[in-house]
Amino acid sequence: MVMQNRSLRNVEIRREMERTLILAALVAWTWPVLAADLPTNPAVTQVTIATTICVSGWTRTVRPSAWETARSKIKLIRELELPEELLTDFELDHRIPLALGGAPADPRNLELQSWDEAGDKNAVEACLSRAVCAGKIGLDEARRRIWSDWRHAGTGCDAGK
Repeated sequence: MVMQNRSLRNVEIRREMERTLILAALVAWTWPVLAADLPTNPAVTQVTIATTICVSGWTRTVRPSAWETARSKIKLIRELELPEELLTDFELDHRIPLALGGAPADPRNLELQSWDEAGDKNAVEACLSRAVCAGKIGLDEARRRIWSDWRHAGTGCDAGK
């Protein structure tokens, strides 16, 4: 019975988080975003992409350690007043991915993401990164798109390749 109540509570929490994320996405979609306002890595600009994000393996050089990531994830769970047993239901995601020069440790760039969505967002991130490195889209435009609404950021982008 206790396990059943806990499962029901977890489902309720997930539904509330989904509603909150939908509302946040709607606000973000309607809020004008300037590239200068985004949490980005200052070392990554349109001029430096050939020596930063477009170099295979570059993100490993700026990715926070597993310890730092776990600490940030726990902090977010507590700020959202969620039970810590939900830690395994989410990954710590960079809203602007490191592959697009997102700030590695800026709290504005960190959010909890359900594992169910992680694969889809990762495909969009990879597609936008390839497009930026191929010169098909500007870095600032890719950042604005994924910041505003990652679900539509890859529109017109061949995320499957």
